[in-house]
Amino acid sequence: MGSIYNDTNPAFSGPTGGSSLAAFFDNRSEAESAVSRLEDAGVPVARIRLMPGYEADGKNAGAMSDDRSGFFDALADFFFPDEDRAVYAEGLRRGGFLVQVNDIDDALYEAVHDILDDEGSIDMDERADLWSLEDRQQGASNTGFAGSAQGGEASENLAVSESAFDDVRPLAMRDTAHGSAKVRAYTFPNPSTTSSDESNRQSQGQSQTQSQVGSHQSQGFRRDH
Repeated sequence: MGSIYNDTNPAFSGPTGGSSLAAFFDNRSEAESAVSRLEDAGVPVARIRLMPGYEADGKNAGAMSDDRSGFFDALADFFFPDEDRAVYAEGLRRGGFLVQVNDIDDALYEAVHDILDDEGSIDMDERADLWSLEDRQQGASNTGFAGSAQGGEASENLAVSESAFDDVRPLAMRDTAHGSAKVRAYTFPNPSTTSSDESNRQSQGQSQTQSQVGSHQSQGFRRDH
């Protein structure tokens, strides 16, 4: 059996702002067809990512990978919210293919959405509900995944893999005003806004700390060393 973790643009280093659209496919041919149409529509190749999932060999066609956390980690630099990331990871473990387009120009947004929505992509909410039901029927609740976008908790092995991300990651936010049943839309926070908000929080924290220290000193509190 083989497990493929590389994608078409492994050098992608993070979001630069703007919008992102993602769709999931059951087979390679439909995913690659969508990528070809995106390129023909004028989408820069560097903005298109194809992440292939687990591919069993001919003797074990249809088999799933036992590696849940590995696919979760493989999606780290796709910058999805963890709940969505866990659902995509489960799909990859089951042999699917993820296509994401980043930093989409306004002029191409509708075309990109239509292509991803029209090339055999699947409804991930429905599929996640089906996977959750299968896990419950098989008594595999302890090894389940995050489930649908409406709720659920990441499984223990997926949560453990998140320990590698102690630092704050620049996660995209799910854009519920756009997208469709088969295409999920995301927006990345404005870096300048994020920096400003962080500076304000740090400033407020320092002011609060100074105020608390002053209050403690005035009350005769002693700091232990």
